[in-house]
Amino acid sequence: MKINHNVNAMITQHALYQNNTAMGKSLEKLSTGLRINRAQDDAAGLAMSEQMRTQIRGLGKAKQNSQDGIAALQIAEGGLAEITNIMQRQRELAIQSANDTLTSTERKYLDLEFQELTKEIARIAKTTDYNGKNMLNWSEDPNLSFGAVGDKYQLERELRYEHDRLAALGITFSGNAAVGQAYDDALATLQTMIDNVDGDPDAIRDAIDELRGHVNTLKGHLPPPDDWSVKDKLLFEQVVERLDMIANSNAKPITDSLVELYHNMVKNDMTSAASYTLHIGPNYSTGVGGIYSNQMTITYISLNPGSIGLSTKNIKFQNNATEAIDHLTKVIKSVSGVRAKMGTYINRLEYTINNIASLEYNTQDAESRIRDTDFAKETTSFTRNQILVQSATSMLAQANTLPQTALTLINS
Repeated sequence: MKINHNVNAMITQHALYQNNTAMGKSLEKLSTGLRINRAQDDAAGLAMSEQMRTQIRGLGKAKQNSQDGIAALQIAEGGLAEITNIMQRQRELAIQSANDTLTSTERKYLDLEFQELTKEIARIAKTTDYNGKNMLNWSEDPNLSFGAVGDKYQLERELRYEHDRLAALGITFSGNAAVGQAYDDALATLQTMIDNVDGDPDAIRDAIDELRGHVNTLKGHLPPPDDWSVKDKLLFEQVVERLDMIANSNAKPITDSLVELYHNMVKNDMTSAASYTLHIGPNYSTGVGGIYSNQMTITYISLNPGSIGLSTKNIKFQNNATEAIDHLTKVIKSVSGVRAKMGTYINRLEYTINNIASLEYNTQDAESRIRDTDFAKETTSFTRNQILVQSATSMLAQANTLPQTALTLINS
C-alpha cells in the first residue's frame, strides 16, 4: 500500500476533468443553440457554415437592393406616366389648333396652355428623384443624377487612356512569341474599339469578341514560367488582369451595354444619359456567371423638353399645329417605349427577389443543419455527462480516503 502517489485518485481526477469538460461543452451548445461555437468543435463544419453565412448576409442585401431598384423605377415610371398624360393633352390642343375654324387669336390662347404644359414637363423631369438623385433628366446636373455616365465622349476617353497606358509600358514579351503576338493583337483591337465608339455598334461588338479571344490566349499562359523574373511575372499578370477587365466590362450583356448607350447618344446627339447598376447578387466577380450574375444594368435616355424636341414647338399657326401633332405622336410612342422598358425591368426584379428569397432560406436551412444544436441529442449527452461528473466526484472522494487505511497498519 502506497500513500505518496494516489494513482487511483489521479485516474479518477482525470476522468472527472474529461466528464466536466464534456458537460461544459454540452452546456455551451445548449445555451447558445449552436453545435459549433469555435473551430475546434468542427473545423470543416465551421468553414462551410461561415461561407454560407457570408452568402446569406449577401443575399439579404441583394434582395434589399432589388427592392430599392423597384422603388426607384416605379418613381421614374410614375413621372413618365404624368408626362405622357400632359403630352396627350398637348396633342389634343394641337389637333384643335389645326382646325381652320379657329382664328389666330384662339390659337394663341391654345398655345398659352401648350407652352405651360411644356414647362410642367420640364418641372416634372427635374423634380422626379429617388433619394435625392434625379431619375429622368441628367443633362441638367449629372453629378446628382441616378447613375449618370457623363458626356458621349467619355467611353472613348477611357478606352484611349487604357490603350495609351498599356502601350507606354513598351512590353514585347519577346521570349514567348505566342504571348507577344496576343498582346500586340490586344492593343490593336483596343484601338479598333476606340475608333468605333461613335461608329457602327456591330464593329465594336466584333472588336470586343476579338479582344476577349486575345485575353483568353494570354490567360492561357498563367501562371508565367518559372524562368521569368519576378518583375516580368508581376507585370504580365497585371497586364492580363487589366485587359481582361476591359474586355469583360464591355462584353456581355451586349443589350443595354455602355457601348450601345454611347452609340445611341452620339447618333441622337445626346449630351448625357443614364446607365446605373443594381447589385442583385451576393458576390461580384466570383461564382457561376461572374460579374453579370450579380449585377443588372438599367439604361434609358435622358428626358426633358429639349431632348424630346418640345422646347421649340408651338401651335400658334395651323402649320405649326399639324407639325406638333406628328411630333407628339412620335414622342408619346417613344416615352411609352421607355415606360414599357421600365416595366420589364420591374418584372425582372420581382422574379429576382423571389429567387433570392428562395436561395436565402434554403442556404439558411443548410447552414442551420451544420451549425445549430440538435437539442434532443445534446440534452441526452448533457444528462449523461452530468451523471458521470457526479459519479466521478463521488469516486474521487472515495479514492482520496483509501490511503487512510494505511493508518490501521500503523495503529496495530
